[in-house]
Amino acid sequence: MIIIFFVIGLVVYFIPAFVGRNKRDRMGITLLNLFLGWSILGWIGALIWAVTSERKDAPMIYHNPFQPVATPASNTEQLMEYKKLLDAGAITQEEFDQQKLKLLAV
Repeated sequence: MIIIFFVIGLVVYFIPAFVGRNKRDRMGITLLNLFLGWSILGWIGALIWAVTSERKDAPMIYHNPFQPVATPASNTEQLMEYKKLLDAGAITQEEFDQQKLKLLAV
């Protein structure tokens, strides 16, 4: 009888990890569930994280710290880079306008 309760308790404890198994952040959800799931707040946080939808329009941007980042040479190239960031949703329209004014004032 004790073993049955233990198994049921484990299944209930790891519901957030099971629900979030197909998400990009599955490792974070599982670790939050594993280490802080014992607290009700940690378990609820992991469950909310597991059921929330991922932003499909947000690009995954990876930066290799060993590869130097090339800076654009001209103001036009810099403005085009800021436009790409704006289109990707990495910066807001206000930030784009500020950078545009800085580049055009030079």
